[in-house]
Amino acid sequence: MTELLRVGVLGAGWAGELHLEAFRSQPEVELVALCSRTKSTAEAVAERYGVAKVVDDIDDFFGSDLDIISIATPPSSHVELTLRALASGAHVLCDKPTALTGVQAAEVYQAAEAAGVRHASGYIWRNDPAILHIRQLVAQGAIGRITDVQVRCALGAPVLPMTWMYDEKAGGGSLMQHGGHVIDRVRWLLGEEFAEVSGDLYHDVSEAVVGPQFHNIMDAFGWAGRRARDPHPEQLPTAAVTADSGYRFSGTTESGTRAHLWETWHGVGPVPDQVELYGTEGALVWCGAQGTTVHRPFRPAEQIVIPGSSEAGSRDMKDLRAVGERLWGQLVRAFVDDIRNLPHQDYPTLFDGWKVQQVIDAVGLSSESRVWKKC
Repeated sequence: MTELLRVGVLGAGWAGELHLEAFRSQPEVELVALCSRTKSTAEAVAERYGVAKVVDDIDDFFGSDLDIISIATPPSSHVELTLRALASGAHVLCDKPTALTGVQAAEVYQAAEAAGVRHASGYIWRNDPAILHIRQLVAQGAIGRITDVQVRCALGAPVLPMTWMYDEKAGGGSLMQHGGHVIDRVRWLLGEEFAEVSGDLYHDVSEAVVGPQFHNIMDAFGWAGRRARDPHPEQLPTAAVTADSGYRFSGTTESGTRAHLWETWHGVGPVPDQVELYGTEGALVWCGAQGTTVHRPFRPAEQIVIPGSSEAGSRDMKDLRAVGERLWGQLVRAFVDDIRNLPHQDYPTLFDGWKVQQVIDAVGLSSESRVWKKC
């Protein structure tokens, strides 16, 4: 394949810009179309990334003769747009979550397989350099058979104004957003699926102020941070928050490994992201940018230095943007290589989106019923 792959991106917010940057970095790609409901914003984004065509009409976008369609819109639109993209015959990258329910996610995955195209999902945090190294160590049996996994996330995000991130029906909430990455990371490290779970969803934030309208969701985080530091913030009306602000759940995998995952979206802790793997011959502990440690019986702890490791809870927006660009670049590089039938690294697909959503659904059902649920 020698011709440039023609790429169109749906969405011009935070995620859309990460998608555009990732594809722009690939020499085999041509960015030909960008679609957003807010055309003026999309035009400014398109100018920065050299996109030739900007539209706010979805039919016009799908008439652009595209080889790859990358979906970076809010979650509630993912199923409809992915199915339409697949029907067009394009290869498809859909940001996470790929659907709002496991049934929908299965439909999307099956449609992609039936279409015979390449497909990818946005679980980029599995590609942190330290996580990749730990996965190799686990596969090599460096700490024996894995018996337990503990994951703790205290992300320290400010309490947001009312956006889709706080709307359960729109795909918001801690479990659906960051929790999906955490679930995928555990699956990726262990190389197997969750079998059943028992858990709770937290609703520590019951209402949020109604602030400005944000096209880029990260602008909402910045606005919330400035408001939190203001000793006399403007009094604003509020709206009910329906999405969860944290979760905890226990689960077992297909082989019987025990897993325990906990997150608070707005609380702070020693590190934003921590993963602990316990095996029959030792333990591996990853603390994001603080590094990785190997523990073995009767031996001093061993520090492993892996350059470039970071955590999803970084409160430095510039750093988070740089990390996001690097991880998205890795995913898109593998995706493009696969499309061109070249050797490529593994990357998350719509299958992974389906399996993650099954776990999310099961945790939600368990929180309501107070019983264990199969995934």
